[in-house]
Amino acid sequence: MLASDLTSTEHIPQEHARKVLLLTWEYPPRIIGGISTHVYHLSRSLASQGVPVHVVTCSFPGAPSEETVDGVRVTRVEDSRLLQANFLLWIYHLNSQMISKTTELLETEKFDLIHAHDWVVGRAAVELKNRLGLPLISTIHATEIGRGGRLDGEYRRKVRDIERLLAEESDGIICCSNYMLDHIQHELGVANAKIHVIPNGVEVDRFKNNGGSQLFSPGVSEDRKIILYVGRIVREKGIFTLLEALDELRTRGRDVSLVFVGEGPLKEDLAKEVLRRRLSDRVKITGFVDQEKLVSLYNSCDAFVLPSHYEPFGMVVLEAMASRVPVVVSDVGGLSEIVEDGVTGVKVPSSDPHTLAEGILRVLENRELSERLKENAYRAVQERYRWDTIAEKTLEAYRTSSPMPQSSKAVEDAEFLSDPALLQFLLTIGATDGEGAMSAGDMASMIKSPETPVKLILGRQASLGYVSTKLGPDSSRVRYHLSPVGIIKACSDMS
Repeated sequence: MLASDLTSTEHIPQEHARKVLLLTWEYPPRIIGGISTHVYHLSRSLASQGVPVHVVTCSFPGAPSEETVDGVRVTRVEDSRLLQANFLLWIYHLNSQMISKTTELLETEKFDLIHAHDWVVGRAAVELKNRLGLPLISTIHATEIGRGGRLDGEYRRKVRDIERLLAEESDGIICCSNYMLDHIQHELGVANAKIHVIPNGVEVDRFKNNGGSQLFSPGVSEDRKIILYVGRIVREKGIFTLLEALDELRTRGRDVSLVFVGEGPLKEDLAKEVLRRRLSDRVKITGFVDQEKLVSLYNSCDAFVLPSHYEPFGMVVLEAMASRVPVVVSDVGGLSEIVEDGVTGVKVPSSDPHTLAEGILRVLENRELSERLKENAYRAVQERYRWDTIAEKTLEAYRTSSPMPQSSKAVEDAEFLSDPALLQFLLTIGATDGEGAMSAGDMASMIKSPETPVKLILGRQASLGYVSTKLGPDSSRVRYHLSPVGIIKACSDMS
């Protein structure tokens, strides 16, 4: 069956429902960014409307390899901790496992449509589409150039190439805002007719204040007004702009504290900046918190702030609005579409700590405005951002996306199996001398790749002096390990 056979807004009888294979690298309890929350709620809502959904995702410590969650079947494939030193190599291995597991599932199941979430699963999505002859819908949550502003370095260019191929091979594309529609058209060369704008949603009932005890983070005074930030600790989220705005509020004599909730590569840099500005008595960085604590923090704070420089949507803003918390956001991307300034929140120019400080003061010092914003925002999420509505629109995208002819295009091995990646892999597995040497076949088996490209890379690196060779015990198979200069090279690349 094709995507056009799927119905949209009517409940689908179970015996006629079309089965969706949903590929994602994030799914609870694995939570890196907003994709995990999005896929969890979307898949549950599709299942509640009679659409069988099978999620294939990445393993997570303590999570079962197979389970059914609210009617959604979930299969987790094993990732390799040894490959995490190089993200592209780790992704290659993950996609190989997804392709292998789906092929195994096909022995007992039949899928009618593939729904991929972001470029990380692009290789598996494109290969399975063409191997199985199924329509492919892809949700593009963000783009590499949007996250960083320019494509400097081999890694970022490779990501962009994978994004473009996934977009080209998809029968339909879903994005979360009109801002992202324009961005995808311009950056990935996708025709407007192929794109469906469907916002993220929020499960409003999860964020109700049930009158429980308020949760203030240790080190944050309950006597101060509390600002809450929730999101990844990355530069594009405006975390340092927010810190500078807090510093200005302190200079102006305002007694305000700030709580950062989230994880990310700049967490240590953020902590250092807090110390440098002598804000330790006003700032708490909690890291990741569970759902119960997060809801309590939303219900305990006086304002929620998301000062992003780049933001395709901003799902956490919906959570704050559902919690009846006044929101202050940058006037960028999807945030501009979610928040109406002075009606459902306050919008300020991005990257400007002074206007951000002013926006925060607007909601902290004007009680009448704050109450009006909270009630208007709560009503807006109830009317526009419920997950059952999002699921209905997604089914419509499945139904109306026009299937394209199969092609022979694929995400090439070379996008992942680079020379630096393999050197880092050798270092990670301890192939640093004769005792740790391994054959090309054994390495390929660990990476889940063909042996030939691994051999070619090893040969190039051997000719450069970064890899040494030795014969195995039976003198029939060549084994490889890093040379002393190869160890230095691999360490340098990783740093």
